[in-house]
Order: sequence, then C-alpha cells, then structure tokens
Amino acid sequence: MAYSEILKKKVSDLLKAYSRLKECKEFHFDHINNVELSAKRFEYTYEVMWKTIKLFLLEEKGLECFSPMDCFKLAFQVGLIPENLELTFVQMVRKRNDIVHIYNDEVANEIYSSIVPGYIDAIGTVINNLIEAQGDTKANS
Repeated sequence: MAYSEILKKKVSDLLKAYSRLKECKEFHFDHINNVELSAKRFEYTYEVMWKTIKLFLLEEKGLECFSPMDCFKLAFQVGLIPENLELTFVQMVRKRNDIVHIYNDEVANEIYSSIVPGYIDAIGTVINNLIEAQGDTKANS
C-alpha cells in the first residue's frame, strides 16, 4: 500500500532528523557542548519518530495510539520494532523524559552514553522498517 503524502513527508522529516542525529557518533564525548547537542538532536528525532509511527499505525494498520509508549508497544506488536529492541525503546522513553534534567552533568553524560550508538542504531532500524513497508531503500545504506 502506498503511503499518503502526509506520511511520506513525516518519514522524510524523520530521515533528516536521523541524519543529523547520526553525526553525534563522530562527536567527542569529553566536550559538554557535544553531550548537550546530542541530547537535543535525540529529543527532536525521538519526537518526530514517535509521531511518524503514530501516523503509520493509524493509516497503515488502523491502530490508534496517544503516547510514545503506546505507539512503541503497538509498533512492536506489528513488527515495526523488532523483538530484540523492545526493551531499548522502553528505556528510550525514560531517557527522553530525563532530558529535562540535562542541567545535571551526570545525567547528561548518561543520556549521551545511551544515545551513542545504541539509540541511534535502534532508531535506524525502525526507519528502515518504515521505508521497507513503503518499498524504498534502507536509511543506513
């Protein structure tokens, strides 16, 4: 089934955000600005991702969700999130909520350690699955 124009735009926006997030793999961990920038890029990518998943689930599967956790649970059930990443996405929700406490260096470093590379790779997997559902090429290629 072909994606709607709105869903195509959401996936495109997600790919752009993800591309910027992947740049964080090249950052030096010891520089606080890199830690903060990585957290901000993760936050933005996360928001675009869960809203894209929400739209995908509604348009393609007829399923409705109202929060990131609800959407990730449904995405897991329909195979958008693979079984081996289920716990990663639960942890991702918690880390996203911790970003409001980024003023604490310890929390900032912990979030950064989770984002690079674990969450980046997990998000890439979901993007690839979204793209494969449409029949396009892979995001990590």
